[in-house]
Amino acid sequence: MWCVVKCRAGKAGEIMELCRQSLSRELLQETFQFTHDRMRRYEGSWHVECEQMFPEYVFLETEDPAALKKALKPYQDLVQLLEDGTLLQRVDPEEEKLLRLLGGKEHHLNISQGYIRDGVTYVTGGPLVGLESRIRKIDRHKRTAQIETTDDGLGNFFTAGLEIVSKS
Repeated sequence: MWCVVKCRAGKAGEIMELCRQSLSRELLQETFQFTHDRMRRYEGSWHVECEQMFPEYVFLETEDPAALKKALKPYQDLVQLLEDGTLLQRVDPEEEKLLRLLGGKEHHLNISQGYIRDGVTYVTGGPLVGLESRIRKIDRHKRTAQIETTDDGLGNFFTAGLEIVSKS
């Protein structure tokens, strides 16, 4: 299962490295951050850039969240308490399933392509194929989309690259 830790500004890399070096493989299977591609226009053309999807958060994969929470106590000065006042929070299983599907083993979300016809969005290529119902907002100028992480409508969103090639 995945858990998240909220980092202080600029400390995510340091936390990931400390976890990899000091925590056992039985306790912590993996530590990572999600990245995604997005398009930016400069110097007269569009460029693909990679950036953090959740810049303040480090994901930790573990089978024992309670033991991991204890093991992270010495690093409290590098992290911030989460909104609920805890150091470590489990990722909702539905959100974890969606992020695993989209990010794969690399935890990286590529740009998707699609079109809009009669006000309905169709994604034709990329990781968002089949997830059109989760798209809540599209910014055609920035070539991004706001994706809802759960079906229950709680308002948990992340930004993904989506290039709309035509609209009719």
